[in-house]
Amino acid sequence: MISGLGVDSVEVGRFRKVAKRWGKPFLRRLFTARELDYCFSHANPYPSLAARFAAKEAVLKALDARALWKWHDMEVRRAESGHPSIALTGAAAKHAKRKKAKSFLISITHDAERATAVVLAVGHR
Repeated sequence: MISGLGVDSVEVGRFRKVAKRWGKPFLRRLFTARELDYCFSHANPYPSLAARFAAKEAVLKALDARALWKWHDMEVRRAESGHPSIALTGAAAKHAKRKKAKSFLISITHDAERATAVVLAVGHR
């Protein structure tokens, strides 16, 4: 059973400007250490950062939520195969349980200009 669908798209250049203006404290507020390590392992981290931001926004939409929790309660993970996944903890996990979302399917794409994510929340019967 589908319990929610979320889509978000971010302009990489705009995200880069905001990130450079507000610096590391801004990025540490939005992303976990694991997410930052992965993104900054690339020569240009901003498409990957924007993609993760879009994924987190898509999760909010899939769960029909506003920012009810900390951004760190959502983490975009990447398997060795390259396949992304979403891990929820804390208040985000509790909200997902209330919404009957048991798992998530996620697709992320990005290039130098735009990052887009689609999240499908899958629930219990």
